[in-house]
Amino acid sequence: MKTLFTRTFFLILAVYVFASCTGDPLVKPIKEGIDAQNYEAAIVAADSALLTDPNNAMALYYRGYAMNMKAGATDDITVREVLYSEMRSNLADARTAFAAMEKAPAEAEQVNNIILNAWGREHNKAIEYALDDSVMATVQNPIEYSIQHLVNATTANPDSTLSYDVLAQVYYMNADYQGAAAAMAKVIKLKNPGEASEYDRYASYNFLMGKPDIAVSALEEGLALYPDSTSLIQKMADGLFQTGDTDRALELVEGLIENDPTNAQYRLVIGTQIYQRVMTLSDSVSANSDLIYDLRDEDMVRIEELNEINKELRGQIDILTTRAEAALITAAEIEPENPMIFNTLGVVYQNKSAALFDLRNNTLDNDEAMRLDELAKAEATLAMENYERAAELDPENTSYWESLFRIYTALGMLEEAEAAMEKAGM
Repeated sequence: MKTLFTRTFFLILAVYVFASCTGDPLVKPIKEGIDAQNYEAAIVAADSALLTDPNNAMALYYRGYAMNMKAGATDDITVREVLYSEMRSNLADARTAFAAMEKAPAEAEQVNNIILNAWGREHNKAIEYALDDSVMATVQNPIEYSIQHLVNATTANPDSTLSYDVLAQVYYMNADYQGAAAAMAKVIKLKNPGEASEYDRYASYNFLMGKPDIAVSALEEGLALYPDSTSLIQKMADGLFQTGDTDRALELVEGLIENDPTNAQYRLVIGTQIYQRVMTLSDSVSANSDLIYDLRDEDMVRIEELNEINKELRGQIDILTTRAEAALITAAEIEPENPMIFNTLGVVYQNKSAALFDLRNNTLDNDEAMRLDELAKAEATLAMENYERAAELDPENTSYWESLFRIYTALGMLEEAEAAMEKAGM
C-alpha cells in the first residue's frame, strides 16, 4: 500500500450540539420527531412548516439539525453525502434568517457546532478506515470507505483544508492520482496561497498522471511564493527535463550544486542529463553519416555540407562529454559507494570508445588509425573499470554484467566475457 503522509491524520474532538425548547407551534412537531429519534418525521414536519413560512429560521435550523442526526444514524455512508448537502443548505438559510432577527435565539449559536459535529464524525471515521488495523479488517475495501467518509466530511464542511489534505493522501494510497490532485488543488485554493509542500505534492500527483506541463505550471506558482524551496526546485528541474526544457533544468540543478556542492545526486543528474544530450547529438551524427554513405559521389556539395555539420556536432559532443564526465567523476568522489554513478561513467567511456573505433575504421591514414585504436582501447578500459566497480557494489544487477560482457568482448577478454554473460543470465 502506498503512503505519502506529510502530516499527522488528526482526529477531531467531538462537538456536542443540543436542541433547545421553542414556543413556535410550527417547530414543535419537528422537535418532537428529533426527541423521538424519528428524524424522517422531523424532516416531514419541517417541510410542512416551511411550506407555511419558507423563511422560518427555526424550521430551517431544525431541519438541518435533523438531517445531521439522520446522516449519523444511516449505515449507508454513500447516502450521507446527500444528507449533509441538504444540512449545509438548511443551516446556511437558517443563519441568514437568524441574522435578520432583532434578537436571535440560542440555536443561532449552534449552527457551526452542528456542521463541526457532522464533519468531525466523518473525518474521524475516515482516519480509522485508513490507519486503524482493527477497523480496516471489518470491511473488504477500507480505503474506499475512508474516501467516502472524507467526501462526506468535505460535503459537511467544504472549508476544511485538513480533510481535503487527508483526502489527497488517501486517494494517493488508492493510486487515484487524479482524485489526489483535485483534493490538493482544493487545499491550495482554500488557503490561497498553499504551502510549499502542497505545491510539491500537487505537482507530484500530476507527474504520476503523466501531466508534466500541469506539474511545471504548479511548481512555477509555488516557486514564485517560495523561491528558496529546494524540494520545489528539484521537482521543477525534473519537470523541465520531462518537457524538454533541458537548458533551464540544468540551470536549476547547477544552482542547487552551488548551494550544496557535496551533493552527489545533483552532480549525477547533471552528468546524466548532459550526456542524454550527447546521445541525441550522436544520433544526428549517425543519421548524417548514413546519408553521406547513401549519397556517395552523387552530390558532393551536399556531402560536404553534411561533413561540416557533423564536424560541428562532434565539437559540441566533445564539450558536453567533458562536462558530463567531470560531473560524474566528482559525484563518484563524493559518493564512492553509489553503483549508478560508476555505471553511468562506464556508459560515457564506452560510447567514447565506440566513437573512436568508428573514426579509426573510417580513416585511410594508417598512423592515424593506430593512434585512434589506442585511444579507443584506453576509453574501453576505463569503461570496463567503472562497470566492474558498479558490479562490485551491486552484484545482483544483471544490467551491469551485460555491460561488462560487451566491453570484455570488445577488448578480446573472452574468458571474462563468458563469466559476465553467465552472471547476466544471458
